[in-house]
Amino acid sequence: MPVSRPYNTRNMTRVLLITPPSPERLGGPLVGIQYVAAALLARGCEVRVIDAAARSFSPDADWILAEAENFAPQMVGFGLFTRWVWQAYILVEHLRGRFPMLVAGGPHATACPDETLGHGFDVAILGEAEHAIVALADCLEGKGSLSEIPGIRFVDADGNLCGGTRANHVAELDALPFPHRAQHLFDSRWYGDSGWPPVSNGIVSSRGCPARCTFCANYATGREFRFRSSANVIEELKNSWSSVGATFFPFWDDALTADPGRLMDLCAAMQRDLPFSPLWSATTRVTMVRPELLAAMKAAGLVQLNFGVESGDDDTLRTIRKGIRTDHVVRALEMAKDAGLRTSCNFMFGFPQETPQALERTLRFMERIAPLVDFFSPSGVLIPMPTTPIYEQYHMQYGFTDWWLREEYGPCAPRPDPDNFDEFCRSYADDHTLDLDFFRYGDDSRRMIRACLEFKAQHNLRRMGIPHERPTTEDPA
Repeated sequence: MPVSRPYNTRNMTRVLLITPPSPERLGGPLVGIQYVAAALLARGCEVRVIDAAARSFSPDADWILAEAENFAPQMVGFGLFTRWVWQAYILVEHLRGRFPMLVAGGPHATACPDETLGHGFDVAILGEAEHAIVALADCLEGKGSLSEIPGIRFVDADGNLCGGTRANHVAELDALPFPHRAQHLFDSRWYGDSGWPPVSNGIVSSRGCPARCTFCANYATGREFRFRSSANVIEELKNSWSSVGATFFPFWDDALTADPGRLMDLCAAMQRDLPFSPLWSATTRVTMVRPELLAAMKAAGLVQLNFGVESGDDDTLRTIRKGIRTDHVVRALEMAKDAGLRTSCNFMFGFPQETPQALERTLRFMERIAPLVDFFSPSGVLIPMPTTPIYEQYHMQYGFTDWWLREEYGPCAPRPDPDNFDEFCRSYADDHTLDLDFFRYGDDSRRMIRACLEFKAQHNLRRMGIPHERPTTEDPA
């Protein structure tokens, strides 16, 4: 664990950013906290980061409190995610009342701002945080008031909840500092002993997704599609390459191909204006690709494309408002393979309207497309996230209201022992979410969900060259 050290400031506003502890350990820093840290650095703040979710870094609350008191920040900011928000609430109790301002940001703060304020935070940021957190730093220096900042909720001096309820989104993405400018704040030892710089190299060339899927928890970036200029993306790619030697870049856009014209321009710029040949991956909808677009992406260095499929049953796809059909999936995979790309597909199981027969159709569809798929995403049992249509429609019926605050939904499956071959293989077919039983699955549905998980696991293990004769799950019977 890094050794505590004193801090010398030059009358800067000091901000401590914390990624709370999580059983889902991170192999690199989240791009969101990098963007926020970079925005604060550009403003002139003194910034420190504690990534308590990092794979090889497990600071306890006492250590975090001691480090925070040593740094003495005027603002402490948390990035909150629904699945493990209770971990953050436990930690914030140790910090409450000790610092001038505790700020909650991230997807869960956007979805449940008043809840976060009720658990000890002074301010909740709704939506994208880069502008709001800089404005909060201004307030701490007497330059403005909380009531003037769009996209925040806060507790006033009388204990009243104030502010707006509408998430704020950054319109001019080109104006944001590049996230890797905060790279030095992340200790490489937190993420393992590889010796590589602690930078994810992930690129976000656009924000927002125009789709209306009933399960989607895309709170922070919203539905309004906005994109960066090609010149701005090229500059970030160049800077990452020159600073850390990065040549592979996962594009993390929610809807990269939503505007084919702008993506064609970006691909042309990547071929024309970069001093190196990048490789990259991306995610898209199956209805947003065409042969000419895929050819341009491949020529610009795309090597792998992930498709959000979710179900192999057309009735289920209609019910969840996915806006696609299974024939769209087949055609998109065929186009991607014709373009010479590796493919992966995301499937989800356990929608409340999904019958055992629908799940069986999904299984048969996965079998059908398997020759076109290099990798199926692991896990995939549905988690009903707050404010999504699925949550709002079913939480009272099935009794999982505010499940993220309840002890029975807190346990996490233990990480598999990498030296135990059978345990490692089984982990590919296990999904602890099924045991949480949000929608009270019947025996037939549970059996079919396990069969779907098992099929994906066996397919992935074969593609990795791992002998698949060994069982990956216990016999569901």
